[in-house]
Amino acid sequence: MGENLDSRLVIALPIFYILYTILWFYQKVAFPSKDKITDDPNFWISTALLLWSCFFIFRVIPRYFFDTTDKDFLILLRELVYIINIIMYLLFFKALMKYEILAKNLHK
Repeated sequence: MGENLDSRLVIALPIFYILYTILWFYQKVAFPSKDKITDDPNFWISTALLLWSCFFIFRVIPRYFFDTTDKDFLILLRELVYIINIIMYLLFFKALMKYEILAKNLHK
């Protein structure tokens, strides 16, 4: 079933994530606040999505080329995707911890 997906559709979501996160980072730079950017949970979510999206595009676009020319590199990319996914989930977890801190501060 996954083989029938159009490559343009597969690339659309990561490109959306990249544009969305770049817009968020631009907004943070253009309109700075007194708070540290790393205290904002959205920073961690945006960073995770940007990291994952860039690597996903690097893995998906040349997959047919590497399948015919360098299968070992394609296997390495697949293994690296697992590592990137773990990092992304850790960054999401960090964002959840920041949301929890914000929620506790609101209830005080």
